[in-house]
Amino acid sequence: MPLDELARSWEEIRKGYDDALNDTYDRTVLDCAARLAADPGGESAHVWTIGLLMMAPYLAWAPGDGVVPQARAALEAADGALRDRPCAHGTHPYREHEAEHDEDLAEQLRGLSDESAVWEQNHPREQWLCPRNVAGLARIALDIIEPGSAADVPPRLPVGAQDTIDTLSALLHGYPEPGTDIDEEISCQAGELRSAKPADRPGRLLVVIAVAWYAASDFVRNTSVLDELIAALEETLPHHAAATCAHDRHPALPSSPGTAALGIMLSTSPGRALYERDRAHKAPLEQLLCPVALADLTKASLRALAARRDELLARAENGADR
Repeated sequence: MPLDELARSWEEIRKGYDDALNDTYDRTVLDCAARLAADPGGESAHVWTIGLLMMAPYLAWAPGDGVVPQARAALEAADGALRDRPCAHGTHPYREHEAEHDEDLAEQLRGLSDESAVWEQNHPREQWLCPRNVAGLARIALDIIEPGSAADVPPRLPVGAQDTIDTLSALLHGYPEPGTDIDEEISCQAGELRSAKPADRPGRLLVVIAVAWYAASDFVRNTSVLDELIAALEETLPHHAAATCAHDRHPALPSSPGTAALGIMLSTSPGRALYERDRAHKAPLEQLLCPVALADLTKASLRALAARRDELLARAENGADR
């Protein structure tokens, strides 16, 4: 298959990564992985590595059985074969390859394979084609598949996190995306908090605090949704209720959409690394996630939710619709 067609098929998978258990996607990934595994240190390794990097979001989402192990093995083989090759470059493009740059990979791949094509990238072709750079791109792909597995690549949010941020932002701005089940989306955040690991719990708590502000308004009329939020907050409060701190003050949270986005970011290790890396003019995490501040916010949310639930129950008893 010509490179242009390969790049288009890989780009289709990158954009449609959330099409779970797609047989066509699986075959495309396996073909690319097999080609890389056949010669992980060869001259064409950059083609198949970039292909797997483009398709890595699908591999992190819901591919078919056996697809991820083969893709991971091929990427690990490429990394092992290329990462220690000698070079004279002071830096490589992979060190600056942020998540938003993935959308340029198809065009960059075409440019790397056609020296007559216009090349307007920040790094010359030779740096992109450097074995050490290709190894770095392989590690980025591995890090997408298994977040946090590579320490020397730019941190990025796990696959699906930005979609969650966008969904919550639209909801909390009062304009839910078409097809959004508001009650289900809010209840889902309560469930995520209750099941969160200790390191991820403060971020998940911020998300629930953000949706609690919305749920305590007139937009939510299902008391079972309020009960789920209340239960999640009550279960979480003991982790913070007895805390003390020496902070003079705690930073104010942004708007509810901003707080939800911040919480999603801080509920994962890569997200926290991303926050710390870009922390200029931002509050230190130890202040932002101070247990004392979180306990106060949790108690305030519980009061607001309980008041809203009591209001809805009183209306129901009185036979009022609103």
